[in-house]
Formats: sequence, C-alpha cells, structure tokens
Amino acid sequence: MKFLGIKNEFFRHTGLMFIGIGLFNLFGLLYHFSMLRLLSPVDYGHLNTLITLFMIISVPAGTVQTTVTKFVSSFHAMNQLEEVRSLLRHVFRLMLVIGLSLFLLISLGSPFISSFLQISSYGMILLLGASLFLAIVIQVSWGGLQGLQQFGSLAFNLVINGGSKCVLGIASVLFGLGVSGALSAVVISYFITTILSFLILKMSLDQGKDKANPGLGSGDSNQIDFSKVYLYSLPVGLTLFCFMVLTNIDLIWVKHFFLPLEAGHYSIAQMVGKIIFVFPFPVVMVMFPKLASLRMEKQETKAFSILRNSLILTAFLCGGATFISSLLPSLVIQGLSGKVYLECIPLVGIFSLNMTFFSLSLILIHYQLSTDQRGFLYPLILCTLVQSGLIILFHKSLMQVLFIVGIVALCLMAINFYLVYRPYRGGKKEGRAAEPDL
Repeated sequence: MKFLGIKNEFFRHTGLMFIGIGLFNLFGLLYHFSMLRLLSPVDYGHLNTLITLFMIISVPAGTVQTTVTKFVSSFHAMNQLEEVRSLLRHVFRLMLVIGLSLFLLISLGSPFISSFLQISSYGMILLLGASLFLAIVIQVSWGGLQGLQQFGSLAFNLVINGGSKCVLGIASVLFGLGVSGALSAVVISYFITTILSFLILKMSLDQGKDKANPGLGSGDSNQIDFSKVYLYSLPVGLTLFCFMVLTNIDLIWVKHFFLPLEAGHYSIAQMVGKIIFVFPFPVVMVMFPKLASLRMEKQETKAFSILRNSLILTAFLCGGATFISSLLPSLVIQGLSGKVYLECIPLVGIFSLNMTFFSLSLILIHYQLSTDQRGFLYPLILCTLVQSGLIILFHKSLMQVLFIVGIVALCLMAINFYLVYRPYRGGKKEGRAAEPDL
C-alpha cells in the first residue's frame, strides 16, 4: 500500500522478510531432522559434511547479493533502469564464469575430495559442485529483488527454496535414493528458485520501465563504472568474513582448548545465541536497500528514521529473547536439545546478551555500508583479532571465554554507535552530502 508512510512500510516489509527467512530456516531444520532419522549414521555423516562444506564455500556469495543490492537500490532511486539491467547482466555473466569454474574445479578434484572426506561416491561431490554453482548465480537475482525492494517476491522465493528442498529430500530418501537423493533435492530446489527469481526480477524491471519517468536518470548504461562495484565488494566481503569469525571462532578455540564434554556444553549454549543472531538479518535485508535509495535521494532525515526503527526493532526482539533465555535457561535448553544440561545454564544468558550486542553492531555497520562509509572497518578488524588473541591467552573456564566475547561485542557496538551518531552532534549532520557518482 503505497500511500502508507515509510515507517509503516518498513515494518510491513520487515514482517514479510521475517516470515520468509523464518520459514526458510524452519524447512532447513525439518530437512536435517528428517535426514537424521531416515538415513543411517554413516550416510547422515556424509550428507552433513557435504552440506557444511557447501555452507562454508558459499558464504562469500553473500558479498555478491549485498553489492548488487546496494547498486540496484541506488540506480533504481534515480530511475536509471537501464543501468540496473546493465549491472545485473554484467554481474550475472561474471557469476556464471565463477560458478562454472568452481564446478569444474570441484569435478576435477572429486577423487581427492572424496578420499579426504572418506566418501566413496564421486556423484555426491558433483552434486555439491552443482549446488554451489546455482547458489552463486542466484545471489544476483536475490540481490536484484532486494535492491528493487520486492520483499514479498524475495520472501516467497526463500520459502519455495526451503520448502522444495525439504519435501523433495524426504521423498527422495523414502524412494531409496539415499544421500544422493537428499543432495539432489538441494540442487533441484536451487534450480527451481533460480529460474523463478530471474523471471520475477525480469517482470519487476519490465513493470518499472512502463512506469518510468523519462525525465529522471541518464538512461545511459555506459555510465556505469564497474570498478566501483568491485571496490565496494571488498569492504562488504571483509565485513561478512569478520562477522563470521567473531560469531564462530570462539567455538573453534573452545574445541581446541577444552575437553570434548565441555566443548559440547558450550555448543549447546551457543545454539541459543545463534537463534538470537538470526533476528537482525530480516531487518538488515529491508533496511539496507531503503537506506541506499534514500541516500541517493538525499533524504537523510528519513534514512535516520529507518536506522532508528531498525535499532529499536532489533533491540526489542533480541532483548526479549535474551530476557526469556536468562529467566528460563533450563526450559530453553530442554526445548532445543531435549535434555537439561546443568553445565549450560549459566552460559545461556551471557551468550544471548553477546549476540544482542553483535546484532545491534550488524545494524549499525550495514547503515555505514549503505552510506559508503568505511571507518568501521578498522575497529571491526581490530576486534576480530583481539577476540581471538584474548581467548588464546585467557581460557581458564568457559565463562572466561564468554566474558571475552561479550567485552569485544560491547566495545564493537559502542564504537559503531559513536561512528554513526557522531555526525549528528549539535542536531545536524556534519560532512558533505552524498553524490550519485555511480
């Protein structure tokens, strides 16, 4: 409903993404829950290993979606639809080359990979390569839909992706196809949603062209400086990498320094924190393209309002979850693991609070990315290095590790609050206005 104000539109779009991402994650849990029960322990071990490898390798692909979102949002705000098309074509061709190269590399290395992972079937490795190829290519269409603020279509695509993987995976295993069937479901789900997302993206661009005002935008796709697209992807990739390290490396060090049983208790408590860390992502997916568009339109007051709403919503969701997990830790642990582990109870609340700090930092950092600020990178890299260094030096107990993570998370959040709100001292923003120099 276009007559609604930005505030209402923001919450409506965020609600759509919460539903889409929530169902996507729910289908993912059902998929693993079903595979765990339908496959033998050895077969599930093969499947889980390959899916974990898929997730690790596909993490950098998030850089593509974020970068495409940023530039599509900027061009769309200036009604430069030809530039949007040119950008999407260029990135699509690039991702095709990268995806095919990765697939060929995995195919040629399948004997080594299968030997290293102790998986006898080369076909499983080829299916891993095919799923990675599609997962890389689909980032272009998802980034385009996000940049055009087609959040309903994007949420629908996520639900179809997760739902088809779950249904086809269960059906394939029940028909006796085993791990190959379960992996084929991943490939088919990505194939279906890749085709569907590009069709929806094409229709959205065609509708936008019909409504376009010829008086806006240059309409000259030759004006795109793709070097700026590549340069922008560097801080995005570095940001995603640092956050992945900040929110996961503690588990690696705990696994290294502590007994297996203690590491297991830490992992169970971490599950609660990881659930809380899911909350900011739907907010970021809606906030980021809106801020990029408002920057090009030089509507800084509305952009700041979007940021404020994002922080309030994230603080409310993460803070509420932290309160519940701190108040009823045993109930939360039992709900997730099926048992009450007394050793996990004192860890849950601190884990939840740490993830709340990281969640707010994620919002603040994406605000700076949307406005082409880079100052946050230095403290982000420093915090990433300091966290690992402190855990290596001080790890007498699990609680001590958690306190180190919490201090780093709190410092990172405080620094980014300062970086974001510093220009607004005195009631007005300092510095020059943004220029659409793309």
